[in-house]
Order: sequence, then structure tokens, then C-alpha cells
Amino acid sequence: MAKVPIKPFFDSSGSRIVLGKKIGSGGEGDVYTIINSHNDVVAKIYHKPLSRQKQEKLLLMVKGCNDELKAISAWPTSVLHAKAGGPVVGFLMPKISDYEPVHKAYGPTHRKEVFPHADWRFLVRTAKNLAAAFYVIHKFGYVVGDVNEGNILVNQTACVRLIDCDSFQVRSGSRLFNCEVGVAHFTPPEIQEEKHYDMERTKNHDNFGLAILIFQLLFLGRHPYAGVYSGKEDMPIEKAITEYRFAYGKNSRLRMIAPPPNSVGLPVVPDEVAGFFETSFSEDGARHAGRPEAGDWWDVLEDLENHMRKCSADSMHSYYAGLSSCPWCRLEEHSGILLFLSADSITKIDIRREWQKVEAIIPPGQIPSVSPMDYAVRPMPLHPGIARSLDFRGIRQIAGVGITAVCIVMLLGEMVTDYLWFVPAAVVIAALFLYPDETVNEKRRRKASLDGARYLWDLWNKKWLAEAGDEVFFAQLNHLREFRQKYEKIGQEYKADFLSLEQTIKDRQLRQFLGRWSIDSCLNPRITAGLKNVLKAAGIRTAADIAPAALRSIPQLDNTMANELLAWRDKTARNFLFDPSKGIERDDMQALIHKYQPRMKPVERELKIGTLKLRRIQEDVVKKRITLRPAIEKRARELAQAQADYEVFGRTIEEMALQDIRRIFNIR
Repeated sequence: MAKVPIKPFFDSSGSRIVLGKKIGSGGEGDVYTIINSHNDVVAKIYHKPLSRQKQEKLLLMVKGCNDELKAISAWPTSVLHAKAGGPVVGFLMPKISDYEPVHKAYGPTHRKEVFPHADWRFLVRTAKNLAAAFYVIHKFGYVVGDVNEGNILVNQTACVRLIDCDSFQVRSGSRLFNCEVGVAHFTPPEIQEEKHYDMERTKNHDNFGLAILIFQLLFLGRHPYAGVYSGKEDMPIEKAITEYRFAYGKNSRLRMIAPPPNSVGLPVVPDEVAGFFETSFSEDGARHAGRPEAGDWWDVLEDLENHMRKCSADSMHSYYAGLSSCPWCRLEEHSGILLFLSADSITKIDIRREWQKVEAIIPPGQIPSVSPMDYAVRPMPLHPGIARSLDFRGIRQIAGVGITAVCIVMLLGEMVTDYLWFVPAAVVIAALFLYPDETVNEKRRRKASLDGARYLWDLWNKKWLAEAGDEVFFAQLNHLREFRQKYEKIGQEYKADFLSLEQTIKDRQLRQFLGRWSIDSCLNPRITAGLKNVLKAAGIRTAADIAPAALRSIPQLDNTMANELLAWRDKTARNFLFDPSKGIERDDMQALIHKYQPRMKPVERELKIGTLKLRRIQEDVVKKRITLRPAIEKRARELAQAQADYEVFGRTIEEMALQDIRRIFNIR
């Protein structure tokens, strides 16, 4: 960390400037508080010596400074010199406190953390005030040049301030001091095509960046050129800008680009505002003075702010009154993203009523049993010739089994010593068993029919169990039960923190009381005006800020002065009267709500969507039982019939004999 310069600096009038704490740092220089001045001014000191051109530019900006510029920007009010009359090494500018970069306002994630009370009206007002700031800059002949989200700040009341003003383009007569930097995502196509930034900028160039920022504010952080491109090559934002591929425009389909998922389109704003965007991002806008100017934007945004309504379902949803319904409710429901934090409650549903909806969905019940065993069928009769052949085959098989048995007995009893005698017997047995007859082909045909019927039955039975069963229903029901438990757990944690807040009301009221006593009201003669400035620079501005640890970090304080400050705080605290009727402060209550609401939102959504899904599952199961039952019953009857047809042949003597032989000789 760079050390604070000890030597004094001198402003334009020759007055000594003593730097205090460093409060910011950038690529070109550091920003410091001023000890021997009011708290509304800070100093920027450059890291490197400035060129003569840069010094002349700062002198011109200081000369042109006025109240309007100071009200909307960190405009240079006085140059600084390392020695009186020496080169310019920095400048003084208005101090901007409690402001945040504009991207933390339009991005839903950052906005919920940094601007928890902001709604869409706040974003519209921020856009309007941004247009007003650009109007003032252009009014006095300056050009921002490097328009981007990093040099624009916004506070909790939607006021806008521009910073890094020393990079602005300045003209004095025929002399031009260029802005030589830029950010591609905010640079108009006519400059991007030049491949460099050190060219003369115009108001029309600024108006492109202004339109980008206004679009991002109104469309919750979406960049107008960041869409879904249907071409084969990559389409980065800067390339889309040069090719005028406005993702939300009326000609976006012809340019092969579309808005990204979970976004809203131009219909959420009035036609005049939508038309301004179309012009700003078109080839017509790139022509001389073709884009809407800052004053034009202010007019249409002022009209939009005056024609807004609150959503009946969520008080934090404000939207254009020309719409029939709230677009933010639809977007939250579809995306599952909490866009705006509620100021009233962590939940928008009544869990008991939601669960009653779940319990009202009647389970489909056990799946009806369908089995081939349920069908008593008669086998298809055999052809008379095949039946006779089957009877004769039975006689042959009996004879074959008899001869086989005799051979086995003789073999085991060693009644024959010459085994060649068994060769004729084996031939006879084989002839008896393998003699072809008309039953073979019929049996094969019926076996093939049985195999086909069994295959189809297995397929349909799996489908029947999967689609007409109740497993999916109860899996979804258990899923909902898990989310109900999550909902209740979050609610319990919220209630515990709420009780904790109630228990600390007195401590918070005391701190708020002490916060109303400025350090300037301390009349102890040892606490001089200079020491009070040191305390303020260290962040100790009120009696509430006085704490032993904070005082120990200030080297100018000895133990005696620190104890006197603590005594003054304790004496002031004795004037405090606790008011139990006030209850929890609204800001504390909203902070608690904003802590738990982002956790509760996805659980709420899962419960609501999950309940609808459970009903669809139940309806689908009932429907499937009706539509699939004829088919599964048909397959069951077919299998039962095929089994009966095949069993006509029964368990033949041939099969039984072969089984006995395998058992005797242990053949598998």
C-alpha cells in the first residue's frame, strides 16, 4: 500500500493542501482525503509526471467548472502543484460518498445486496438521472468519450455521479484534448471499426454508450447485443455491435440473433422508449446526430416514470401501466430468479394452503394387476394328420425309452462284455427318437409364436408398470415433502433471528441515539478542532463511533484523550431513554427479510411448480391406465394363448428320457 505523501501540495490559489487517508486508487493516480478542508473535497495525485497537454487540459476543466458540473460529477475544481507555481501533479474534486458503480444497481444479484430496496421504478429513475448527467456534460461542450459502467456511480436515492472526468474530451477553440481510451462493449460501431480510440468523439458517440447503459438499467443488466446467435461463427458483443445485431430489435431475426433465455423484450417499455433503442442501435443512429440525445431520453423516461403501476401480487413489482399484467411476476415464475426483494415478508405463499393443494391430489392407487395367468384359453387344435403323427411319435418314444433302459441295466450289470453289441441298439434308439415326423415344424412354429408373444409382453409390461404405476407419483410427493421441510426450516431460522432482533432493541436504540451526537458537539477543551478532523478522517464522526479499538488505531490520541472521549460518550448515553413501543426499526426488519427471502424464493417456486407437476403426474397415470390397459391386456391374452398352444405338445417322452440320461451320466 502506497504511503500518504507527507509534504503539502498547493492549489490554484496557492493555498496549502495536506493529504489525509488514501480512499481510492487507480491506474493513473490515488485519491486522498484533505485534512485542512471541508469533508466535501478530495484530491487526486497522479503517479507519474503529466504531459504539458494533460496539464493544459486540467487547467481548462478547472476554468470551466461550475455548480451544475459539480452536482453531477467529480469535476476538477482546482489543480494541485507539488510547489507553488510548479507543474500540475493532481487536482481537487468533489467528494462522492455512499455511491456504488451503476452495474450494482442493474444486475439482480448485486442489486439485492447493495440496493435491497430498489424496484424497477428506481431503475427507471436512475436511467433518467443518468440522461440528465449526460445532458449537463454535453450542454457545456464536453464529451465523455470513455462511456462505461465503471465511471458511473449511483446512490440509494437513484442520484447519479460521473467520475474519471479527467479522461473526458475537452475542446478549447481549435485545440482538442482527446479521450484516448474506451471499453468495447460501450463503444459505437463507427469507432470500433477504426480499431483505435484516439479520434475526435462526438455527442452522438456518447449517446450510443448512454443508450447501452439505459437499456441495461431497464432490462435488468442485459446487454442489447448479447443474444443467441444462430450462425456458425462466434459472435462476441463487440463484433455484434459492429454488425448492428441488436438482439431485441424488430429486425433481429434477419440478423440471426435473438434475446437470451429468461429475458423480457421491448414490449415492457412504451413504444417511444422502444423506438429510441431501435434508432440508437441501428445504422441510421450511426449517421451524424442520428441517435436520441440525453435530453430526449430524459423526456421519455420522465413520462415512463409517471405512467407506472404497482403489481397487485407483489408490492416491489412496478411496471409500465400500459401492460395488461406484471412482466416481472412472469419472469420470476419462469426463471426462478428473484428479481426484486420484497419489503414485507420473506415468503409470498401460505404453506398450509399450498400443502392443502398437495393433499387434495388423490393418489392413483395400486396399479391394476394384468397377467397372462388371468386368462383361461383353449389351445388351438392340431391338424388330424399332425395329431396322428404325435400319437405315433409317443409309441416310438416309449419303445426308445424301453430299449434305452434295457441297455443301461445291461451296462451297469456288466451282463455284456462286448460293447459292440450296443452299437445296433444305439442306432435303433436314435432312429426311434430322431425319426422325422409332421409335428416338428408345427412345434417350431408354435415355439416361435410363444417367444414373440413373451417378448412383446415383457416390453408392454415394463411400459405398463412405469407409466401406469404409482412410483413416479410418490417420488414427486416425497420430493415436495423435502421442500416443505426446507421451507419450514428457513421459516424457523427467520423467526429465531426475529426474536434476536427484538431482544436487542435497546442496544440498537442507544446506538441510534449516540449516532445523532456529532463529534463536534464534544466541548472538552483537550479535543481540539484539529483533533476532531483527525477523528473524522478515521471514521469517528459521532458518539456511536467511539470505541476503545477504534481509538487505539489513531496514533495522535494518547490514553488520557482516549479515556476522555469514552467518558464523553458514556455521559451522552446517560441522556438516552429506551422506548419499548418503537419495536424493531423498519430498516432492521427489511434487512432481516432481505437476508432470508433469496433463500426462500427457490423453495417457494419448487413447491408451486412441484404441486402442478404432481397433479399432472396423477392425471397422466389415470389416463395411461385407461389408454394402455387394452394393449397390455391384449399382450397378456396373446401370451396366454401362445403358451397354451405350445403346451399341446406337452412334456414329451423324448424330453423326459433325455433328462434321465443326463441325470444318470451327470451330463449338464
